[in-house]
Amino acid sequence: MKARKPGTFQRDAPDLPAEFARADSPDQLFADHELVAIAETRLHDLERPNLNTNNLRIEGSLLERVRLSESQFASTQWKDVRLTSCDLANVRVHRLTLVRVEFLDCRLTGFRATAVDCQNVLIRSGDLGYSQFRGGKFRACEFDACNWQEADLQEADLTGSLFRSCSLARADLRGAKLQDTDFRGSEIEGMLVNAADLQGAIVDPAQAMIFARLLGLQIR
Repeated sequence: MKARKPGTFQRDAPDLPAEFARADSPDQLFADHELVAIAETRLHDLERPNLNTNNLRIEGSLLERVRLSESQFASTQWKDVRLTSCDLANVRVHRLTLVRVEFLDCRLTGFRATAVDCQNVLIRSGDLGYSQFRGGKFRACEFDACNWQEADLQEADLTGSLFRSCSLARADLRGAKLQDTDFRGSEIEGMLVNAADLQGAIVDPAQAMIFARLLGLQIR
């Protein structure tokens, strides 16, 4: 990870290969229910909902218009991956590990993960409504123009993460670690958070007025 200067945000982008291997047929690629391993491959226009696989590993790959909705995975490890216009709605994962992964215009509504470790992750124009990442770890993560309404981020470690132009209405961040988490420009009205959790968070003046009610302040 690049060194971060005080007051700035830096995220490492996926390290993708110059050329991609030819993908196997979908039936062959997802035939093994114990381990599906995808490396240096470009997948596009693929319909594979309702998968039930023990371990899904993806590295150095592009996924475009891939549908994996309603799937269940015991463990996923994705490294250096970019997903564009993919459908991951209502996916269930026990252990989710993401390193240098980008989700662009993806649907993650109702996505649920139990043990979450994310580093250098970008989600842009993503729908994460009703998603559940309770207790997850997010390091150098960036969320741009995302819908987080009624998402569960309780006790998540969001230290140093960036929420830009996101909707966090009714999102639950109680007990989350928010030191240097940047909320400026996002909709936070109705967000559930404890006053103590906001220690060190970065907000704009309008957001400060909203959060002031939690702190018991009188602004005159």
